[in-house]
Amino acid sequence: MYCVGGEVYQKDMSVSATVLFKGNVTHKLDPKSRVAIPANWRAAQGAVLTLIEASGSGYPIIKCYTEAAFEQKMDDIRRQAAAAGAEPGDIDRYIGIITGRSFEAEVSGQGKLLIPKAQRDRLHLEDSAVLVGRGDYFEIWAPADYAAADSDAALAQLALDKRFHILS
Repeated sequence: MYCVGGEVYQKDMSVSATVLFKGNVTHKLDPKSRVAIPANWRAAQGAVLTLIEASGSGYPIIKCYTEAAFEQKMDDIRRQAAAAGAEPGDIDRYIGIITGRSFEAEVSGQGKLLIPKAQRDRLHLEDSAVLVGRGDYFEIWAPADYAAADSDAALAQLALDKRFHILS
């Protein structure tokens, strides 16, 4: 078995499972502005990820999707928006905004992902980045921003955690 873009393949190229991006790790950025992807998330050489400029808890982040997960997310948005009665033109504009904030990045043979300078500057990444698993995608955060968003004070504001008490 081997992993390509979050999908685990058997020798005959059939998908045997989907890798879930779980946990978080802080990695140094190398001089070329690349960050190492955790080994258990790592795509095979040449795999392409779709990266989306977004925000998380009010902080700039990059969401990283495998090609299959990105396509599924866009299909889900179209389906759910249409079911909620959204106008087709509004759905197209929203998808257009998402794709307009997206770019593709290839994972190197060493398992590193290049963070382009514009996105590195936007996130205020200096010498390291935090990669945070979110199930079918992962996020890239500036360490200080992630620490603030993941603090006890920030978690105390989550209404769902007040109800389920998983994190508090």
